[in-house]
This record gives sequence, structure tokens and C-alpha cells, in this order.
Amino acid sequence: MNFEDLHLITRWAQVVQLRENDLLTPAELVLLESAQTGTAAQISQTVPNHKAPGVLIRAALLRYLILGGCKDFRTQPSGITLDGAWIGGTLDLSFTHARGPVDFFSCYFAERPQMVQLQADGLALVGCIITDGINAARVQISGNVTLNGSRIEGKVSLSGSDIKGHLSCTQATLHHPDGSAFKAQGMKVASSVLLEGTTATGQVSLLGAQIGGQLVAIGVAFHNPEGHALNAQSVQVRGDAFLRYAAIDGEVSFMGAEISGVLDCTHATMRNPDGSALNAQRLIVREGFIWRRLNDVAGTVDLTSAHVGDLWDDPESWAICEKLYLSGFIYDVLHGGINVPERLAWLKMGAVSRREFYPQPYEQLAKLLRDTGHRTDARTIMVAKEQEQRKASRARWRRERDWRQQLRAASLLPKDEQLTAITALAARRPNDLHVARLALLHPEDETAVAVDEMTLQMAQKQFRDEQRWFGIRVAWRNMGSLIADRVFGLVVGYGHKPERSFYMLLALVFVGWFLADRSWEEGDFAPTAGPVLMSESWQSLATDPAIQNPAKVWSDKYMADADGSLILTAGRDYETFNAVSYAVDLVVPLISLGQEAAWAPSTTRGPWGWWLWWARWWLIALGWIVTAIGAAAVTGVIRRD
Repeated sequence: MNFEDLHLITRWAQVVQLRENDLLTPAELVLLESAQTGTAAQISQTVPNHKAPGVLIRAALLRYLILGGCKDFRTQPSGITLDGAWIGGTLDLSFTHARGPVDFFSCYFAERPQMVQLQADGLALVGCIITDGINAARVQISGNVTLNGSRIEGKVSLSGSDIKGHLSCTQATLHHPDGSAFKAQGMKVASSVLLEGTTATGQVSLLGAQIGGQLVAIGVAFHNPEGHALNAQSVQVRGDAFLRYAAIDGEVSFMGAEISGVLDCTHATMRNPDGSALNAQRLIVREGFIWRRLNDVAGTVDLTSAHVGDLWDDPESWAICEKLYLSGFIYDVLHGGINVPERLAWLKMGAVSRREFYPQPYEQLAKLLRDTGHRTDARTIMVAKEQEQRKASRARWRRERDWRQQLRAASLLPKDEQLTAITALAARRPNDLHVARLALLHPEDETAVAVDEMTLQMAQKQFRDEQRWFGIRVAWRNMGSLIADRVFGLVVGYGHKPERSFYMLLALVFVGWFLADRSWEEGDFAPTAGPVLMSESWQSLATDPAIQNPAKVWSDKYMADADGSLILTAGRDYETFNAVSYAVDLVVPLISLGQEAAWAPSTTRGPWGWWLWWARWWLIALGWIVTAIGAAAVTGVIRRD
């Protein structure tokens, strides 16, 4: 007998006629008996692999029973439960209200079930094989929706659905490589969405879904390398979201999502080499974000403007990211350790987006470290921020200089190459005024220009000169910026380490002390007072070749007379020399100890005096610079934030 699809069944008399004419299959007779008693219809133990009367149940009869039959034959409130059947024809439950739950176990659907806006107490397709997807958009289920263990070819659509229980699609196999394998945009689930162990080829979309419990995608394998593998944009999850041990080829997007619990990516693999492996722009995770022990990340991890509560991470998981964007990323607590070199590598990687430097990631970490008492580490982070920010500014100036040089080079090309070069430059910067001016000055047909040839050539030369002088200005600007950065960084740590100025002064004092001490011991000092220099006592010592250190002898209390006796010296009441005090006098401009006013190195007595005479100018200048910068940093003239 050839069992074809039945026409729409709405009355019990139609079923009686089919039974009397022996047109019901053995499987349909079992179904009728179970519908009457409220028990499960056990057709076979496994999913049928071929269409046969023993397993065939036609969709028209099944629909009649799912909807509760009619007044002459009312099914039980427990609903329809069907095991191991082959469903023939299209099961169309769209815009209907099922009596009780609708449960299919190990069934084979030869055609796509239509369930648009179905209302039911529950819906289960467990361990089933469905050859053309499921259209269950906007269903209203007062219980659970279960797709566990099913193999589904084509799109599973649950968009706009309202599920009062949970949605479970664990250990399922979904295959729709040309589109969405699982589409649940705008879905509302009162409890959790369970996808654990599911394999999907094609997009899994939860765009705008509202989940009252958890989103569990532990151990999933999603494959959609040409687009979104998991699209959870703007999803709202009241519990946790788990991607542990997930293996995902394609983009994972949580852009604009809100997760009240944690987002756990432990041991996950995310691969999308040509795009975003994880797009978490404007993501909000109220409890915490776990980014630890990831297996592999190929592609960009974008956390721009994301805000998480606690951040659990490790440096290895960040290091395997190909690109990382951290601009605007905020975290309230950091649990991943504070190893400053590792954190600096993380920040350096994530603070640059599309060749632009963003200081906020450094500011965020420094703020957190200050708030938790790690002030020294916070200052180290801020110093690194200043270095990278200034380096980025100089790099930006250099890029602009190189661009201007390319404009100038294009202006000098032969006529046959010029148009191609200008077109290429215009493609790179379509709205650049300099490119527009270059094109205007080098038209394809110069005879069409309303100026004479000499005027046009002068304008072209002026354009080239402007680009050349721009490059010269940038070179000087970069050099000045580099020198200023080095000075401010070395002396006060860009305002974040003003104590460095004290150490710098100590270093300068040490240099001055060493040179002054050696000069004094070698006899290369002389008093500065004019009367002293012209006095007989000083002249007799200064011109005596037998005396190697006249200043030391002259200023001592006693000196040896010709007969060997000790006599009082003429310079005993003069300012006593002290090398350290002399160095302080040179280096610290705010202090005067009288040493520099009383003693001066001589350039004619020996090399140490010569070196000190020249070095003191540098020591005085550097002392003024270090003191001024240090004072500005301490008083706040140099801003630290």
C-alpha cells in the first residue's frame, strides 16, 4: 500500500473512515491508542532509517491529535509523546494551540516542521533527525523547549519565541553552512539556554535574546569561518555565560551584551584570522570576565568600551591574541596578578588601535593600582604611558612627513606616470586637501588650465617647497620632542616620580665633588678674592716651584718656615675649602655655601683644574634644569594626570 499525505483532518469521523477502510498504518493505530490513554506512543527503539508502514505516521493525523482532536475524540491533557516514528509530510502547527506538551523522541522528519506562533505547554525533539530545519518562530511555550541530541539539516528558527522554561539544545548537531544553523533573535527564555556539547555549522544567533538564567555553551564546536559563529550581540543574560572548552571558527560577538554573572572563556579556542575572534565592544559583565588558560586565539580580541566587574586573566592568554583593543576597557577588580613587565606588555599590545595610541588602558590600570595601594606600580605604569604616548605622537608626525614626501615625489614624476601616482594617493586619502591641490596643479591637460605655463610651474614649485619645509619642521619638532621627553622622563618621570630630581642632584653633586676633590689635591685651586691674589703671602707660595699645592698650604693653620719651624699662615682665616660643599654650591642654585665665591679652579696648573673649569658650567646649567623641573613636578606645575 502506498501511504501518501492525508488531507487536513479536523473531525473524528475522518479518522474512523480511514480505519474502516484499512488506510491507517500500524504506527498510526498505536498513536491513536496512546492518545486515547494519555501514554507515550512507542513505535520503535531508534530513529527509523526508511519509510515503512510500521513506523510511518502522517503529519495530518499527527496534527489533529496534537491539537487535542475534536469534541467526538478528545486527547488527554498530557499531550502527545511519540517515540521512533517516521513523520511523513509537513507537520504544520503554525498559529495553533496544542493540547498539552508536544514531545518527539528518536523521530525522523522528512520535511520541515512548521510551528510559527505555536502555543504549547512544552516542545521536545530529542534524538531526532530533521532534514530541512525547523520553523518555530515566535512560539509561545509555557514549559521547556528541548532539542537535545538531534541532528538537524537546515535552519532552526526560534526568533521572537517566548519560552517560560529553559531552552536545551545539548549534544545536538546543527548543519546549515549557507546561513543560520540556529536562529533565536529576540527570543525570551525565562530560565537558561543550554548548548553544551553541540556542534553547529553555520551561524548560531542569539541576537537581542533575553535569558533569565545562564547561557551554557561548554564544549561546543561552532563553525562559520565566513561570518559570525556565535552572534550574541545585545543579548541579556541574568546569570552566567560559559564558553569553557568551546572550539569556535568564526567571530564570537558579545557586542553590546549585558551579563549579570560572569563570562567564562577558560580553555576556549577562538579562530577568525581575518576578523574578530571576540568582539566584545560595549560589553557589560557585572560580576566578572574570565580570560584564562585559553587554548588558541586567532584574530582580534576587541574589548573597546567594555565594562566588567572582576577580571580574571593570565598573560599567556593575552599573548596569543593576534590583535588586542583595550581602549575604554574598564574593570573594577583585577585578579590576574600585578607583574608590572607583563602588564606593560599587555597594555602596549592593547592601547594601539588602527595605528592610533589610546592612553586610557594605562590610566585604567594605574587608577586601579592606586586605589588598591600599589602606588609605586601605578607610577611605573603612568611613566610607561607617557613614553608610549609621546612615541606615538612622533610616529604620527613621521607618517604625515612621509605622506608629504610622497606628494612631493608625485609632483616630480614624468607626465605619463603622474596621473597614476595621483590617482593612487587619492584612493588612500580621498578627502585630503593636499591631494586635491596636487591634482589641480597637475591636470591631465595643462592647456585647459586658465593660467599661463610659467604661473602654473611657479605654483607647482611652491607646492613642492611647502612639502619639503614641512618635512624639515617635522624633523626639528621630533628632535626637540625627543630631547624634552628624555629630560622630563629622566629627571622627574614625566611628573610621576619627582623624587628622581633629588637623585639627579645627588649624582651631579657626586660628579662635582669628585672633580673638586681631585683638583684640590692636585693643587689646581686658587682663591678668588683680588686682594688675596695680589698679596705677597699668596704670590710667594703661588710662584714657588717647590710647592705643589699652594692653595692648601696657604689656607692651612701652620706652614713650615725655611729653618723648619712652624709659623701661622696668612690664609688661615680665609674660607676653608670643602669639596662636597663646593659641589653643592655649583649644582644647587638655591643654596650658597660660600665655596664658589671663595675658590676657583685654575686652568693653568694641571688637567684636573682644566676639566673642572669646563665641567662647572655644565654642572651649574644642569643643576638649574633639574631643580626647576623637580620643583615644578612637586608643586604640580607639571601635571601628572
